[in-house]
Amino acid sequence: MKKSILSLLALLLANTAFSAGEKRKPNIVFILADDLGYDDVGYMSQNPKLRTPNIDALASEGMVFTDAYASCPVCSPTRASLLTGKYPASLRLTCHIPGMGMEKYLKRMNKGHKLMEAEFVDRLPEGSVTLAQALSDNGYETAFIGKWHLAGEGSVKTKAGVVDANLHPDRYGFGTNIGGCAYGQPKSYFSPYRNATLKDGPDGEYLTDRLGDEACKFIKKNKDNPFFLYLSTYTIHTPLQAPDSTVKKNGGDRYLSMIDKLDQNVGKVLRTLKASGLEENTLVIFYSDNGGMGANKPLRGAKGSLWEGGVRVPLIVKWPGKTAPNTRNGSLVTSPDFYPTILDIADIGSRKYSFLEGKSIRKVLVKNSEETDRAIFWHFPHHRKETDNSMGGAMREGDWKLIWNYETEKIRLFNLKDDLAETTDLAAKYPKKTEAMKKKLKRWLRRSEANMPLPNPDYVKM
Repeated sequence: MKKSILSLLALLLANTAFSAGEKRKPNIVFILADDLGYDDVGYMSQNPKLRTPNIDALASEGMVFTDAYASCPVCSPTRASLLTGKYPASLRLTCHIPGMGMEKYLKRMNKGHKLMEAEFVDRLPEGSVTLAQALSDNGYETAFIGKWHLAGEGSVKTKAGVVDANLHPDRYGFGTNIGGCAYGQPKSYFSPYRNATLKDGPDGEYLTDRLGDEACKFIKKNKDNPFFLYLSTYTIHTPLQAPDSTVKKNGGDRYLSMIDKLDQNVGKVLRTLKASGLEENTLVIFYSDNGGMGANKPLRGAKGSLWEGGVRVPLIVKWPGKTAPNTRNGSLVTSPDFYPTILDIADIGSRKYSFLEGKSIRKVLVKNSEETDRAIFWHFPHHRKETDNSMGGAMREGDWKLIWNYETEKIRLFNLKDDLAETTDLAAKYPKKTEAMKKKLKRWLRRSEANMPLPNPDYVKM
């Protein structure tokens, strides 16, 4: 009898623990790499010298999205988009926030061009209800660690990353801010960092390692509460710097060395989750803010362009017990989708967040279904001297991608299923398809009240 009572008690306790475990909301770890290209990860790379064992392990344990996109070919707009759930066009934040100040930047970039760059804002809109704020309002501890670049860099004299503290992450729903300031790139990857929101470490301390350590401290400190950790690395943005030992290990290649350091710190965070007993109840997302700076084989183009190489990026999602491990998925995913997806996963009703423009991919994650019959858009009304494919808009719908250059008015059409490298323009061959997609893109631009470029009064046709 005594044994039966003890067995019953044990069963009741087990069921109670299970129920409590079920009720606890999942932790969310979002790791954002900077300027990491589509083939800058081992599981995708054609470069045998590039090794990312920790990122590859995450890919083997989660779902890899082969057709994931940044909402802009440069950083600040993508960062704003994923935090607000809106496209950059709706935010009127369509270009990276310039360190030299807006007026000087626009004057320099407009020189010699038929169209002037569209004016854009250099900060998140006042009163934005960010993803962090929504999670904080629903019981999450929230932390921002790393690169912010949404605080008006260059708008006024900048000293140690401070423009206006009211524009920093802790004013947008993050309870903890470590390193988030106006900077778009670090003054140095080695301490002293000259960043007012990040205390200097010992001389020579490496920034990527430091941010990884801070992320692990936050996880350990908050292991008993649901948390949202946004680790926004500066890596692999310039300046290309890495510890001498890592550079030697990678044959003198600083680019590969920085990727190596990024990978090491991804591994550090994942191991901390496991050691803290949190791995099974933590959603991990690994993503990049735009395409790589150089070659992005097999894609055409790079950062700053509307070619695939400028906007198609790595994306891994691991949701233990929900996403099938080691799977690849061809669904179309873009930056504003993360906000509604994370709310959905955290069982937070999205009705009060009606401003969201993204689409939840929760069903895709759970069922491994592919959703390709949607349209996603880009608006980049800005010049880039290194590419012939900026100053324009674009959209992808299914296998088709249309690119419209605002300055030349040239329209290009590609079938990405047959032509991933965008070598064959099909606009002349499929005029009805081209016209239909152009009309849809124009409707989206009007609906978004997009900031469009204007004629340059100083332009002289040569």
